[in-house]
Amino acid sequence: MGPMRMTLLASPDFGSDIVPFPQDGRPPPPEHLSLEEAETWKATVGARKAGFFGPEIFPLLEAYCATAMICDRIAAQLRELDEIDHEAYESYDRMTRSLADLAKALCLLPEGERTDA
Repeated sequence: MGPMRMTLLASPDFGSDIVPFPQDGRPPPPEHLSLEEAETWKATVGARKAGFFGPEIFPLLEAYCATAMICDRIAAQLRELDEIDHEAYESYDRMTRSLADLAKALCLLPEGERTDA
């Protein structure tokens, strides 16, 4: 089968319901994601071959995008601090470990990359 093209399917049972399929085979970000999360989704999906992420993986991919944005927000807060905030650093550490775990589960890390070090 060749590359995916924009396909419209209409079912006689559902009248004029039309289901569009992405032309390049990459899923668009869900509408409920924030702008930043959607950009992370697009960058992540765009970095892999078309069809790499199926619908069964979307919840993990959404969690990855949300966690990446949380890490960015905490890092920005830490950069603004004049004094060390141990609680913020611990939170950042937990979130970055979670991000690495999600990246590993999504096969986003280069082969041989360790997240347990």
